Amino acid sequence: MSTAPSATTKAGQVHAALRAAILDGSLAPGEAVDEAAMATAHGVSRTPVREALRALTSEGLLVPGARRQLHVVDVSEDHRREVASLRTALEGAAVEAACERRTDEDVDRLRLLVARQRREAKGGDAAAFLGSDEAFHRALAQVAGMPTLLQLLDQLGAFVRLARLGEPTPQRHMLALAREHDQLVDLLEARDAATLRTTLTQHIRSTAPRA
Repeated sequence: MSTAPSATTKAGQVHAALRAAILDGSLAPGEAVDEAAMATAHGVSRTPVREALRALTSEGLLVPGARRQLHVVDVSEDHRREVASLRTALEGAAVEAACERRTDEDVDRLRLLVARQRREAKGGDAAAFLGSDEAFHRALAQVAGMPTLLQLLDQLGAFVRLARLGEPTPQRHMLALAREHDQLVDLLEARDAATLRTTLTQHIRSTAPRA
């Protein structure tokens, strides 16, 4: 579970800023993060920076390197496969409960998210599309009513973002992903848990460009 310091504290503010910089690539994979330099950059003492770095290390976003320095995690191909496996296990675990519990309002909410993705794809806004992609998968899992699973998915989401850094997201790929999301919602609406789980697994694991 998350060890992030409270957002109202200096440590929490530094943590949020550094986490955002890691996830948007401003702090590049493998880059060293110096405690003193971060304290100066954020106008705080080293104590809140130390707490923020400790939390980011606990989250796996910073890793120890040479001379006890901390570095931004570099998501390798093995790590990407691990993230995909964990996503399929966690999101797949929610499928049966989601199919049992889903309401018409849940289905409508998911269809609205897909419509928003399609609009972002047509506008060529890849960053917004990927944000909506995360929101869709979270909303799909949320239907199951499993709060602990959602917390785990939220933490895993950071590595999903890191794995996508630098990857091109052409319009045809985004539109194809939206079509796949439509299919997932159709299966949820039909309460077809077995097919939904298989289709969701294929959707998460496939790294091939969509067309």
